[in-house]
Amino acid sequence: MSRSQPFWRTLPPGSFLLFLLGVFFIFTTISFASDISEMGRQPPLRLLLGTLIAGLFPVGYALGGFALRGKFWKAMVPLFIAHFFSINLLVRSIPSLPQPAQLDAVALARLQSRLTLDALAIMLAVIIGYTCFVYVTITQGRRYFRVRAEIELATEIHQVLVPEIDKKIGGYEFYGRSVPSGEVGGDLIDLAGSEENWVAYLADVSGHGVAPGVVMGMVKSAARMLLTSGDTTAHLMPRLNEVLFPLKKPDMFATFCFLAKNSEGLEVGLAGHPAILHFSAKTGQVTQLDSPNMPLGILPSVDFSVSQTPTEPGDVFALYTDGFLEPANPAGEEFGLPRFQSAFQKCANQPLSEICQSLQDAVSSHGPQFDDQSLLLIRRL
Repeated sequence: MSRSQPFWRTLPPGSFLLFLLGVFFIFTTISFASDISEMGRQPPLRLLLGTLIAGLFPVGYALGGFALRGKFWKAMVPLFIAHFFSINLLVRSIPSLPQPAQLDAVALARLQSRLTLDALAIMLAVIIGYTCFVYVTITQGRRYFRVRAEIELATEIHQVLVPEIDKKIGGYEFYGRSVPSGEVGGDLIDLAGSEENWVAYLADVSGHGVAPGVVMGMVKSAARMLLTSGDTTAHLMPRLNEVLFPLKKPDMFATFCFLAKNSEGLEVGLAGHPAILHFSAKTGQVTQLDSPNMPLGILPSVDFSVSQTPTEPGDVFALYTDGFLEPANPAGEEFGLPRFQSAFQKCANQPLSEICQSLQDAVSSHGPQFDDQSLLLIRRL
């Protein structure tokens, strides 16, 4: 439900400024090399202004590239034009001193001092720029490997918390799979209970990455605790809401849906989640099971409604996240619920694992994945 921010925005301000300082000093060497090529005939003011131009415009190129990325040319083109005209204006405004016909001992010593100064300035600028780059590389490398280790640990935890589901309980079979958009997802699929009383549920925490993955783990822990306490599924969503509200960031929430079997039949509950799809083996039609409940974690206390749904042998239910609906084609058209429902209807008579694969193939052929995609299928045998 979110997009990751550009890498450069994650850099500490100090490291980012040091990187730009390194760019500045490395490119100032162009000005001193130009002075050497002119045998030190540039007036001091022109050398100073030329050094600033040589260093500042590449900093602008770097900032434009970072900010615009694929559209960097929108900054590069005007900056290059301004760079070109600035250099020409400087050369015309402050021309080089005339070349002397002969050099006496004093002029030769002055020239040698000037060229030596240019050489020292080039070496100093390279050392400062290189030091800045090395410092940023080392500090950010350490930071990267530390974060990488944390992500790998979170990935392992995610794989344990959200394994593939392929089970039969009583007169029902279940198949579920969660495919994160990154290395750590915020989706959850789970199945708990016995032959007479089971609950299959799916949750989608806003965003993706480590933070939603942690919240997802809390959802599973809380749900398992509530389901093993013997409480009815009618209280499942209100209790989860009470648990989650004080434990997550204010801008985070979780959508939730479940299908539960009890003595009265099948019970359906949704909290801000896309409609559950119900394929009828008798009619071959797909209907939507929906509810106006809000997502979990937005308000501290909320009433959630649940409902009963009839079922017959061969019926299939599909619980899914909006990651299946949001992929867009080059024209900007999202896959959407109507396409997803139609694709589900076409393959609903297949084995559950094949239904899952067919739906994933249909969505991926429409557009690239940007959000976690989780699907839980339930068929009455």
